[in-house]
Amino acid sequence: MKKLLTVLLILIGSNAFSQFAIGHRTITYNDPARSNRAIACEIYYPGVSAGDNVAVVAGEFPIIVFGHGFTMQPGAYPNWNNEFVPEGYIIVLPSTETGFSPVHQEFGLDLRFLATKMQAEGQNISSPFYQHISDRTALMGHSMGGGASFLAASGFAGVDCIVGLAPAETNPSAVAAGVNVSAPTMILSGSSDGVTPPADHHIPIYDGLASNCKYFVSIQNGSHCRFASNPGLCTFGEIIPGSLSAANQQAVSYAMCHPWFDYFLKDDCDAWDDFQAALSSETNLGTINSDCENSAPVIIDNSGTLSSDNQVNYQWYLDGNQIPNETAQTHIYNQAGTYQVGTLMLGNCPTFSNEIVVQPTGIVEADISLSTFGSTIQIKSRDRLDKVTLEWFDLSGKLIETNMYHSVIAAQNISVAKPNYLGVKLLRLRSNQTSKTWKVY
Repeated sequence: MKKLLTVLLILIGSNAFSQFAIGHRTITYNDPARSNRAIACEIYYPGVSAGDNVAVVAGEFPIIVFGHGFTMQPGAYPNWNNEFVPEGYIIVLPSTETGFSPVHQEFGLDLRFLATKMQAEGQNISSPFYQHISDRTALMGHSMGGGASFLAASGFAGVDCIVGLAPAETNPSAVAAGVNVSAPTMILSGSSDGVTPPADHHIPIYDGLASNCKYFVSIQNGSHCRFASNPGLCTFGEIIPGSLSAANQQAVSYAMCHPWFDYFLKDDCDAWDDFQAALSSETNLGTINSDCENSAPVIIDNSGTLSSDNQVNYQWYLDGNQIPNETAQTHIYNQAGTYQVGTLMLGNCPTFSNEIVVQPTGIVEADISLSTFGSTIQIKSRDRLDKVTLEWFDLSGKLIETNMYHSVIAAQNISVAKPNYLGVKLLRLRSNQTSKTWKVY
């Protein structure tokens, strides 16, 4: 029920839908854990005006730490800054390990350090980013930087999501690091990548991830270098790029990344539906693999006790409002209304169950039984039921079919054919005396 999603949205102020000017700073931070290693970086942020060293506009903004590709510089990716900073993101691009002999491990640690450092900058009163950093952070990278993002994320709890653009296998191995990566991850892969072929790089990295939500998205005829608008030396390594233009490759990449970042970094709960819609409707997409646990919980009514299936992080709702302190797997109700349960399955947005409507009488009969005989179900009640309605739903709560009866005498069976619908269904019985819901296979 979409109106319920507003209950847990985190308000981010009147700037939520503004287009911001792009501010820029060049800052060098030092990592005390690595002998004060200097990490120079370019930071692009929502500014009070466009330009260098301008003040950050009022508000708090999520961080995207972006790792560059082999021999590439932060200046290769203005397209990503121009696309996402105006939408309220801060992008941090380290300029370390840009030569011909990069140390992948150090680059990964640079990305991890910056993810932690930028959160600290939001609490540092002397920082230009003081009180401008939200508590959400993404790691993102292209090619070598994509592989290094997985080195950074391995065993690291300070990341909310990851995006790899044609990520490259690294030394040490990004593939092997994946077993300790738990953050939700999306890998965008050009099917015609001539530098890091998907079968040798992107797919093994995807397969090695331990994340409970991961997506591999292939861009048809996409190349390796065209994720960047100024690829520089990258193009010399890709003699025959894919036929898809840079503009189209970047457009489809943005279409996937906007809802992904909005969901995981801004807690925009509707963005998950937008992401799924983009997967099914965006042009120039090829193979899509996914392994993501975000299924809706299912609740049933057992004679006055609502019970959810095997999910976690429960919160019960009555008529769209949280029921205080009702966070167990079951809920005993004592008043009429529409009940649901929400669980935090993925990110910080609740996933809602089907609805169960309790009738104004509040009476639920214990002795109503359901039996299945092939494609037919039979319901038997101990007592007379008046104005019976049987409603079939799919697991998302969408109504499939309705059957109505004037009355059912005691011990009389109601026989109904199952709807011509594949998969598990929910059957709700409503009458003047009772309401009950079953899961039907």
